[in-house]
Amino acid sequence: MSGLYSWTAMNNKQRRDDSALDQYMQGLGSCRPLEATEERRLTSKMRRLRKELAHVLSNLPEPHRCRLLGGIPDGREMPFTQLEGIVSWLTREAEERPDAALAAAARRARAILKVLASARATLITRNLRLTYHLARRIAGGGALLADIIQVGNLGLLEAADRFDPGRGVRFSTYAGTCITGVIIREMPGLTQAVRVPNYQFRLRSRLDQSRRGLAQDLRREPTMAETAAGASLTEQKTWEILATKPTILELDAPFPGAMDRSLADALAADDGISLQDQTILNNMLEHLQDILTSLEPRLRTVLRLRYGLGGERPLTLREIGDSMNLSKERIRQLEEEAMKILRTRMRNLRGGRRPARATRGRALRPVSTAKT
Repeated sequence: MSGLYSWTAMNNKQRRDDSALDQYMQGLGSCRPLEATEERRLTSKMRRLRKELAHVLSNLPEPHRCRLLGGIPDGREMPFTQLEGIVSWLTREAEERPDAALAAAARRARAILKVLASARATLITRNLRLTYHLARRIAGGGALLADIIQVGNLGLLEAADRFDPGRGVRFSTYAGTCITGVIIREMPGLTQAVRVPNYQFRLRSRLDQSRRGLAQDLRREPTMAETAAGASLTEQKTWEILATKPTILELDAPFPGAMDRSLADALAADDGISLQDQTILNNMLEHLQDILTSLEPRLRTVLRLRYGLGGERPLTLREIGDSMNLSKERIRQLEEEAMKILRTRMRNLRGGRRPARATRGRALRPVSTAKT
């Protein structure tokens, strides 16, 4: 029965892989490979744009240049995602500080990045077939072909960011080396349901090989000491490797001692908050705490007392005014000022998007029912 279940699960997994591959191959139909002249023109253009962007960033007025590029390598060798982050940060700086030179640099950087993104997308899209053919050649060992292609595309992205047309080779040659290297490096993780570090996977494979060889020679199962000695490892290290071996459990499996409940039911939170919602809430609270610490002490104190951020009971405006020797109206003005700063910084933190209606102006509504 277990063999039938394993075969069925493997068959379903293979069908899902085939379906994903069919959709992927339909998209590849329009990805015509680049000719040598097209490739050379496109990669030279990308290199020139990177140099221009690096020149713009390196000539920023101080102290923005030091804060932005301190400890960061040459922009010509940066990953594209890092360049996007720097330009986004530069744009926010230009919006918050009325500096003509900074605003001009931000506009120029955004224009260059937009053209660079378009050229990079073309180069990557027109070489997706290369990843597919290399993945087909390396496929095997229990890993899904769709997963291998996805990992290989990471190597293609890396090659697009690091390729220098002055090397004297075609981009496809350089990208093929990067794609193959990434696939081989990540292949052990693709064959496992739980991702483990590659060095740990190699040690576990060495232990399994030692155990099988000793079992065949001794005609019995080897002891822990014999297995460790056969793999040239200490017994303590062997115990540590075996203890970290992941155990796969199905969420639909019956909970031990309660056949009418599944493991998923037992893992449900008692307060009704899902793990995803709790993670999002914790992330928002961390961002909020960072912003609160940047406020001046008086504004921070008003918000802490008004909304009970320290775990205390939220206080009314009059109670806060009495404790700070200020009028109720002055406390209301300070609260409004602090909330305006919070909304602005939270909006910048979200990349310029306006906060949702549920959080606009009411994110920190006091839970106290006392009249103000």
